[in-house]
Amino acid sequence: MAEHNLKPLLSIENLSISFHNTAIIRNLNLTLYPNEIVALVGESGSGKSVTAHSITGLLPKNITQISEGNIFLEGEELLNLSMPEWQKIRGEKIGMVFQEPQSSLNPSQRCGKQVEEMGRQHGIAKNKTVSLKEMVLEAFEQVQLPQPERIYLAYPHQLSGGQKQRVMIAMALLCKPQLLIADEPTTALDVLVQKEIIDLIQIHQKKNAMSVLFISHDLNLVAHLADRIAVMKDGEIVEQNTTEELFKNPKHPYTQGLLNSRPPTQHRLKQLPTLKDYLNATLDHSLISEKERTEEHQKYYASAPLFKAEKVYKVYHETLSWWGKKRKTEALKGIDFSLYEGETLGLVGASGCGKSTLARCIVGLTPLDRGSFLYKNKKIIFSDKNQLKILRKEIQFIFQDPFAALHPLITIGDGIDEVLLVHSQLKNEQRKDRVNQLLNQVGLSENFYNRYPHELSGGQRQRAVIARALAVEPKILICDESVAALDISVQAQVLNLLNRLKKTLDLTLIFISHDLAVVKHMADRIIVMHEGKIVEEEEADTLYFSPKTPFTKALIKASIH
Repeated sequence: MAEHNLKPLLSIENLSISFHNTAIIRNLNLTLYPNEIVALVGESGSGKSVTAHSITGLLPKNITQISEGNIFLEGEELLNLSMPEWQKIRGEKIGMVFQEPQSSLNPSQRCGKQVEEMGRQHGIAKNKTVSLKEMVLEAFEQVQLPQPERIYLAYPHQLSGGQKQRVMIAMALLCKPQLLIADEPTTALDVLVQKEIIDLIQIHQKKNAMSVLFISHDLNLVAHLADRIAVMKDGEIVEQNTTEELFKNPKHPYTQGLLNSRPPTQHRLKQLPTLKDYLNATLDHSLISEKERTEEHQKYYASAPLFKAEKVYKVYHETLSWWGKKRKTEALKGIDFSLYEGETLGLVGASGCGKSTLARCIVGLTPLDRGSFLYKNKKIIFSDKNQLKILRKEIQFIFQDPFAALHPLITIGDGIDEVLLVHSQLKNEQRKDRVNQLLNQVGLSENFYNRYPHELSGGQRQRAVIARALAVEPKILICDESVAALDISVQAQVLNLLNRLKKTLDLTLIFISHDLAVVKHMADRIIVMHEGKIVEEEEADTLYFSPKTPFTKALIKASIH
């Protein structure tokens, strides 16, 4: 940790920024010392990324007004720099790791060449005995990328999310900057990869005596990473302290809400606390007792399964070259499980384990190679159009990215109405009334009928997707990483909503996630998948507190921040 008698490396003083005359950052003050990690934490829209972009000179010039304030790096004012001066500082003094590596990397260029370009721009190979390619391969080794030569020649789409993020970190560290800004570098990555990325940043911070500004929406994620934490809300820092002191004694209700919105693992709350509960002092500490849970399970498992998977196999064949060289990937290897009416079945595993493939196979979006599914004790024949129409109505899917799942040019109301038009016999006015009823059911008002997806927040869009899924009154709801990219506080709202709808509408849920803490809160039983196989299946609490396989133990350890 930094000695605070040193001069600051980075100093932001009284910074105020507006977009189109709307204040985004208000009187911001933040200091970062040499060899220190500071976490900037807050919800989406709080101004975290705008702050990062102001430090790196990446704010859009045509809409940005900086009304007052200064940003100093080693005493040099950054806000007055010319474009060539910014280009010299970016990479050389300040490294940046963005949230979404897929959109940050050039899809048409090999990864090695992209990293080389950074080194060439800053002349790091001049007067060196090693070539630029050798320096890039060494950088790939340092960020623990497997087979650096393969990664060097690979295109971004040929890498996993964690590998792409490691390429971005290698690029950011290539010129050995004094300051690394990591903007949500682990969002939507599975917990094992999250832990690897955070460990990697810590290792290089210590090795290079570098300072890090780590931006996140999850306070618990930065607990063992940051020396100090600054909590941001509506463009202002509402609380700032050492990590130990902030976790021990959070003063602002907003900080308290961020800390406690994540599902607890030691007990099971009937309702997760939200930020609104903390700000309005309306907390509900009611717990689900062991007796209540046992009685509920006896009711579920007394009847025959509602849905079954029997020896399900799926293989993908990928063409690797123009000469027809192919690679075979076994995504599902003999999957067997049962789903009982009324229960929530948790499905967990690392990225690439086959969770989403299994979910897509269940609804017929991806064809099976072998095996079968039974619904209400009847084998599903996906080629039977009548049976498929009933299946699509009774088993609905909630995707991970609500923005991608909604048509950008169709209003929320019309998108839900379209489903009713296909699957119901309701007349125009009846359908409109039903849409408004569904919007109210998921906590959105009738005012959202005529809004477009881009006019909604992430949590509101996810609610709209849930409303659309409920329009056909399904029996089974498949939630595929449906809260992975949401703020922790919004995540709590959506989880509460799903649990409420499950009870009021007698739904059965398949809840897919890489986060065991979230799945434990939601699920009655948990299935753990690894490399296309089910490696463990057990009642949720039993599995969490007494895991049997090394992989499940590793998942649990990684999910405890």
